[in-house]
Formats: sequence, structure tokens, C-alpha cells
Amino acid sequence: SPRLCKCVVWDMDNTLWDGILVEDGSKGIRLKAGIVETLKTLDERGILISAVSKNNPEDVMAALRAFHIADYFLFPQISWNPKSQGIQQVAASLNIGIDSLLFVDDSAFEREEVKSVCPEVVVLDAAEYLTIPTRPECQVPVTEESRKRRSLYRERQLRDVAQENFKGDYVSFLRNCGLHLIVQSMTDTNLERVHELTQRTNQMNFSGNHYSREQLQQILKSSKIDTYVVDCKDRFGAYGTIGFCTVDRQENRMIDLMFSCRIQAKRVEYSFMSYILRRYRELGTANFFVNYRRTKRNSVSGKVFDDFDFELVDEVEGITHLVYRMGKEIPYDDIVTIEEEKRSATTPALV
Repeated sequence: SPRLCKCVVWDMDNTLWDGILVEDGSKGIRLKAGIVETLKTLDERGILISAVSKNNPEDVMAALRAFHIADYFLFPQISWNPKSQGIQQVAASLNIGIDSLLFVDDSAFEREEVKSVCPEVVVLDAAEYLTIPTRPECQVPVTEESRKRRSLYRERQLRDVAQENFKGDYVSFLRNCGLHLIVQSMTDTNLERVHELTQRTNQMNFSGNHYSREQLQQILKSSKIDTYVVDCKDRFGAYGTIGFCTVDRQENRMIDLMFSCRIQAKRVEYSFMSYILRRYRELGTANFFVNYRRTKRNSVSGKVFDDFDFELVDEVEGITHLVYRMGKEIPYDDIVTIEEEKRSATTPALV
């Protein structure tokens, strides 16, 4: 199956609009037919929108504002640099894999330039722009979460500005943000949000699993598996559902741990790991095990296991088996606070 598209990056001249801004001026350009509907459809699905265009940034932003669509565009890269540089910057700014971008441009030269430097990017001739919502990589689950995704990124821009202006070290800044996790079991109500998360997350997916709805229904029915669905908020706003974890209660083994890249470098995975270890120790269990499928993408996030000093048991078919000996002290991270909503009757609550 195709990798899901997380962001459509648009060229401007003769792609988003008919005409060339620097030659025809703002009065001489017209939005392409159906563009606004296309942007709206993508936005509702939680597919982000950005721009890479060789142009003057002030002129492009003024034109987008005049067309009342400027707010759709996150981290637009408007400059005279090679477009491949702009593409790489968009992926970095959004903190998503470059292979989850779709780039639309009317120029065969520009499409080839991007392909030659960023072969993972899907490139599309602007003549086919109306097909974007029907393309297989754009068939993503629509949830309450996806409709809010753009505003979540706007809030992140506020956080970035606040961080730049903060006088102090990064840990103090994080503490100042008031990060707070709400942990609950998976239910019929939040299953769709969990499904969306499992389909999208790669950089912080420690098992590499991408579950179908049917597989999640099976997990929900299982009496052997504890599930954890994690929402996050801070003083800037809510992040929505950002984490999912499953633990095989019989083996005392974490099978799955995955987080949205929105909370990367915020100590959330450290706080959650500390919470899980304390929880199972309080249930009177023995050693705690973790299955970790190390990939190039998740290796940075996987540092959490080294930092907690998990021990290697063995490696079988690409899965690293780790153990946390229950005699050891569990590190406690006070940067992120955790609140647990009432769990299902099968799972003892954490006191």
C-alpha cells in the first residue's frame, strides 16, 4: 500500500493560480478552478498544506491573503533557491518524513530537480491537481483530530516563538509549558483516533506496527492485553491523542509503544515509560519486558530505553527484547504531569 500523504506542497505560478505573479501582478492572476475545494478537502482529512515557490515571499503571502487561503499554508518556502531545498525545509519544519510529501508543480524541470535530490517525494504535474483527493496516498481516516491538525501546527508555531523568547534552558522552558498527559484505555469511542495514529506514526513507533481497525477491535476484545491511549495538553493548547501502548499482561511485556512526532523532544515518552514501569511494579509483577523493533527512523526516540538502562535479553527476527529488572529504581521525570482516567474493570487502577 502507498505511504500515506501527510502534506501536499504546492508551487504557485500556473499551479495554484493561472498566471505568473512577478510578470502579471496580483491583479493578473486567477485561482485555478476547484483549488479552494481541493484545499478544504485535504484540510478536513488532516493532510497539511504548504508551498514551495520561486517568488518574492511578501508578494505571494499578500496574494494568498487576498484569495482568503493564506491560513491553509504552513511553513511556506518562498525564495529563489532550488525547490528541493524548500521541500526539505517543509519536511523538517513539520517534523515529518520527506517520503510523506506530495509536490505539485507545472514545470517538468522543477519536478525533475526535486526528484533528483529527494527521490522519496511523490511529484505530480499541476495539470492533474484535481485528482489529488482521489489519489490512494490521500485516502486517510477522517476524525475530529484530523480536522484540527492544522490548528495544532499553528499552536506549535506559538510554542516555537515562546521558546525562542524564553530566557533559560530548554528543560526550564518545558517545565514552564505545563505539559500534562491524560491516560485512558482504548474504547469503541477512541478506537478511530488510535487507528489514525497507528497509520501515521513512524519516527516514534517502537514496534513498527500499523494496525487495521479490525486488528484494534481484536485487541479491544482481548482479556490479556492492557491498552493505553494518551492525550496531551499544555498551556498553549491541546495536542489531541498523541500516544498508544499495549502491554501483554500475562508476559508483563510491552508489545507496542508509539507517539505522534508532535511531542518529540518534549520528554513525554520518558514520563510515560516511568508511569508504566511504576504501574506494573505496583501490581506486584516481576521483571518488565519490552519488544523494540529498531529502525533508522525510530532510533533517536529509542534512546529512551538506553537512558532508562533497560538490559538486552536477545534479538529475534529483528525484534530486540529488553528487560527492566524490577529491583531497580525507576527514574522519575517531573517535567510532564500525568492523570489517569478511570480504566476498564479488567485492569486494576493505579493508586
